[in-house]
Amino acid sequence: MNFTPKDNPEEFNKLLFQEVGINLFRHKFLKDYIEGVQSGSKKLFDASFINKTKNGWILVLHGDILLIYGHNWNESQFNEIKEIFDLNQYTNYIASGDAKLITELIEFFKVDKHTLRKERIFYKSEKIRDFDYNGLKIELGRMAELNKLAIMLQQYYHEEYNGENDKSLAEMQQRMFQLIQTAKVYTLKNKSNRLLSFCSIIDPDIGILFTNSEFRKKGYGKILLSFCSRLLEKENGTVYVMTDKNELASNQVMKAVGFEPIYEYAMTEINYG
Repeated sequence: MNFTPKDNPEEFNKLLFQEVGINLFRHKFLKDYIEGVQSGSKKLFDASFINKTKNGWILVLHGDILLIYGHNWNESQFNEIKEIFDLNQYTNYIASGDAKLITELIEFFKVDKHTLRKERIFYKSEKIRDFDYNGLKIELGRMAELNKLAIMLQQYYHEEYNGENDKSLAEMQQRMFQLIQTAKVYTLKNKSNRLLSFCSIIDPDIGILFTNSEFRKKGYGKILLSFCSRLLEKENGTVYVMTDKNELASNQVMKAVGFEPIYEYAMTEINYG
């Protein structure tokens, strides 16, 4: 059965906040968007809906982008949602959310123009592995290192999004200032006090892990990730992190530290041009 915010506001909100589980780590981006709607910074249109069965659900939020999530869905639900929804009606849109569901809906609605822009793997761990870091130093980021860390953060965005989401140095300085000020970023240095890597923490998950290019493939990222993950493990019992699916090295590091994949997320352009 389909529930929309226009025709079934009470049922829609009840399902959204009680059934969907927006506080789950796999729904991290969904929660961020909903909070944006509540603050007035994001849009939510009446074409949004939840299709609910006894054992599963499909959620489509229509806003600045399409957010598509689901649990234990089946193809018969696609025929139900077809009564109120057609993916081909959305031109020049980004569909984000559950990678498998988005792929199945693209096939069901026979969307001709679609380009996968980003794939992420979400991980969790309840048993982080330790690594020896003798000769290396791990400490909280310091204001004296602000500019160096900001440049590293800037480089992270350049590499992560292939130059399509570059940030200004001033913006990265502000971001890193906040991380240092709130004790949310740790650094790894060698005996010469060279800055090798940094890792930010966004409780309950790991934020950004970045190693300077000249120091990669030496296990430094793994050491710092393990240290920061241990902090969260002691605090919460479970640690979460996400990676770019296509970054083989990053995913190998996650598994080496003790993380297991739990979810695949995608951002796909549909009907562009």
